[in-house]
Amino acid sequence: MPMAETATLSDTITTKEELDEWKERMARQRRERGEPVRPPGLDPKNYRRGGWQDDVNLLVAFLKGIKNIMDLLIKYRVPEQPAALFAKLLPEVERNINWAISDLYDIVNAPDPTSHPCYVGLQVRDLTGEPLALKARELDDRINDSPPVAVLERVDSILGSLIPVLYSLEPVKEFKETLESRIKHGGDRAIQTLDIFRDQQPWNR
Repeated sequence: MPMAETATLSDTITTKEELDEWKERMARQRRERGEPVRPPGLDPKNYRRGGWQDDVNLLVAFLKGIKNIMDLLIKYRVPEQPAALFAKLLPEVERNINWAISDLYDIVNAPDPTSHPCYVGLQVRDLTGEPLALKARELDDRINDSPPVAVLERVDSILGSLIPVLYSLEPVKEFKETLESRIKHGGDRAIQTLDIFRDQQPWNR
């Protein structure tokens, strides 16, 4: 006789089906629109309240930061010709990030935010409280002290943990990895524009 299957927090919310149901419901509610509206009462500059408010604020800041980092790299570091295609696809990537932010804001509107399927899913993956603060601090250190590729690698680690809960981020991760490869192995627009041998090119004579 087979043993009864034991449900654990690592593969359930109260059940895994509840998380899947919530994902489907949020997907149905999505529309083609711009930046999600921050819920009233969620102050993005107040990091002293602790608990789920800090977690939502940190993750929203992380997702908005990804948009800004990728936009900057495309505009100033990727050479013009490949940058044009990256720029063309970026709005679709930003739309997926906005969907993920909307899903995080859904936590705020719940009667008990800490029991919301999305929030419990984040807890399971160490994306709340001190574990999340550690990840955010390490990314901030990379931003301040490391080259772009190291920053993108750290971003990738956090994105990978978020995707099982905020599944609209999967195309974002793929786009970021493509951009990371271009930055790591391709030419740099800022350096190319220096044209240091503009007047001295004996190999072209």
